[in-house]
Formats: sequence, C-alpha cells, structure tokens
Amino acid sequence: MLTELTFAILKYGFLALLWVFAFLAVRSLHKDVESLSPKPSRARRHKERRARRESHAAGRPRPAAAPQAAAQPHAAGDPTLLVIIDGPLAGTSVPLNRDTITLGRSASNDVVLDDEFVSSHHARVVRDQAAGRWVIEDLGSTNGTIVNNQRLGTPTVLPARVPVRIGATTFELR
Repeated sequence: MLTELTFAILKYGFLALLWVFAFLAVRSLHKDVESLSPKPSRARRHKERRARRESHAAGRPRPAAAPQAAAQPHAAGDPTLLVIIDGPLAGTSVPLNRDTITLGRSASNDVVLDDEFVSSHHARVVRDQAAGRWVIEDLGSTNGTIVNNQRLGTPTVLPARVPVRIGATTFELR
C-alpha cells in the first residue's frame, strides 16, 4: 500500500513539474515575441500622452497629424546626430561625421548594442553621396531592423525623426 501511494505521489509530482515547465516555456516565448513586437518608444508615448492632455485641457480634439507636422520643419534640415531615444543606451548621441555608422553587438561597431536580440554586425547607416541623404541597411540580422514600425527588407532612406528599433534599442536621426 505504501509503495502504491509513493508511486502515485511521484507520478502526480512529475505531472505537476511537467506543467510548470510547459508554463515557463510558454511565458518565455511570449516575452521574446512581446519584446520584438513593434511598439512606440517611451519618448513618443510621452509626447502622445502630453498632446492628449493638452487637447483635453483645451476642450477640442487635436488632429492626429499635428505632432508630426510640428517636427517637419526640423526634419527638413540635414541630420547631424544619431540619437538613442529608448533602451539601455537612451540619451546617447553619435555625431554623423562619417559616411558609415555601424550598429551591432561586436566591439568593432561604431554603436555597440549589448543585447541578445542584436546580431554582431546588425545594421549600418550610410550617407548616400549622390542624393545627400542617409540610408539604413540591415546586414542580414536574425531578428531584423524595424523602421517606423515596418521590418526592413531593403536599404531604405532614413529621414530625420523616424524611429528605428534594433532589439531593445530605439534611435532616430536628428
């Protein structure tokens, strides 16, 4: 009788352990997917909240394009800085004084992003001499580069104030 009881306790114990393992695996997958899903940066969320508060205080709804319209005159100039606006390096800025700025986990990059979702040589921002604009290119990274909530497939012109997300880091040109 004691042997059957011990066997039953072990059987149900292992079953409970299996369910705990399955729960932890699903939770880990969910966190990974959630961290890679496109979401606005912290700075942009604060701006949108402030705009909503101001529009409620004024008693009239503000058009959705108004915050971006205010940024357009500044965006017309040639960007001079790559500014990290969200992530572990938030507040860091890199001058755009070279023709190529590389981003990735490797120490040989201009901007080193210590993040497990970033490839060694993840992306680069290159100055197109013919057009005089900055272009961002994904260097075949596993998790991709997100530009303005769209996954980057080909080299793309990168205007000022457009958010770019690589792993947990969001940056823009200013």
